[in-house]
Amino acid sequence: MDQRPTVKIQFLNEFRELFNESWRNIVFYGGRGSGKTRHIGLALVLRGRTKRLRILATREIQNTLADSVHKVLKDIIEQYGFTDYEVTDKTIRNRITGTEFLFAGLRHNVNEIKSMEGIDIAWVEEAQSISEDSLKVLAPTIRKTGSQLIFSYNRLNELDPVHVRYVIKNPAKTYARKVNFDVLERAGLLPEALKLERDEDAKDPALYAHVWLGEPVSQEDTAIIGRLAILEAMKRKVDDDGAIEIGADIARMGNDRTVFKKRKGLRLIETRSYTKLRTTEVCDKLEAFAGYDKKTLIKVDDTGVGGGVTDEMMKRGYNVLAINFGAKPMDSDKYPNLISEAWFYMATIMPTIQLDMKDDVLMELSNRHWKMDTKGRRGVESKDDYKKRGFRSPDEADATILCFYTPHSTSEFRLRII
Repeated sequence: MDQRPTVKIQFLNEFRELFNESWRNIVFYGGRGSGKTRHIGLALVLRGRTKRLRILATREIQNTLADSVHKVLKDIIEQYGFTDYEVTDKTIRNRITGTEFLFAGLRHNVNEIKSMEGIDIAWVEEAQSISEDSLKVLAPTIRKTGSQLIFSYNRLNELDPVHVRYVIKNPAKTYARKVNFDVLERAGLLPEALKLERDEDAKDPALYAHVWLGEPVSQEDTAIIGRLAILEAMKRKVDDDGAIEIGADIARMGNDRTVFKKRKGLRLIETRSYTKLRTTEVCDKLEAFAGYDKKTLIKVDDTGVGGGVTDEMMKRGYNVLAINFGAKPMDSDKYPNLISEAWFYMATIMPTIQLDMKDDVLMELSNRHWKMDTKGRRGVESKDDYKKRGFRSPDEADATILCFYTPHSTSEFRLRII
């Protein structure tokens, strides 16, 4: 006979689906003070008291247990006096049902995650940071009959991989709900300290929208291409009438990517990305990407190491237009260099094209800044400055720019622009 004492628990109705075992995926997203983390933790602790469960608590990066939800679960267990749980510095286990909580980061524990067996529930906290690669590992790993994936996060960008997969695409057996601070405030549970913090942040509308309303991070005014315009291009459907053209951005450093983009008319139809390829290997891949059609126009970033690819592809008889982004622009009164002209050209055609829905593309196209030079010309920030702001090399964006960029005169496709 169960001798555990009965305790009274206040559990908000907005989170009741956490007890519904028919869902494969449960998603709660929104701003600060919504109670997401606590209610998920409480639901899992309660469910673990009714039957044996193997629960993986994870996030993209977890260097120490302090980075995990271990403390959240420990605090809930102590608050309600659930003495049937044994809590150590590394583990949480229910002595009666055998429920156990496991803690591991996704990015640095891929093989460990893949080898885990019998996981009933995987809870991904701070899921806005989870990469597409990590999602591809996690979802098929949690494959036990009746198993569930639970995600909680505050959106960072419109195309956070977890948001695209489980909210925008909304696969079968998925429950998704946005919750904000008003959920706790209506129940009289929003702490005064959070109210004061919220009211202070309300002085900055963009900060308030992201932190408290769960909206994606706002785009800065100095961005060349508006985020909304990019999203509309990603949702747009256009005919693929027109010639096929390819843009190829060639990697310059070890962690940079070589990216190929192909369009037919105004519709982007294919993308390929590679790392750590030699020049001949890049050319082999590029030939295959072009379908070995030597009439297809291939625009190669000829800056730096790209020149080797240009030369080799020309030797192989391909229709190559070599573009040096550092070269003189067509309109030197408006732009200091060709790359700036190409970026602003991209901004003008954005309302007419169709792009692929990729988080990297959105991030890189929407976050490149511009500034005015001493001659009143608009110039795109350097790649080094862009990377200093915490972004990786904008290879997806540069390949997209190349793919759609149309110089005023392309009659001599083999002529380098210098």
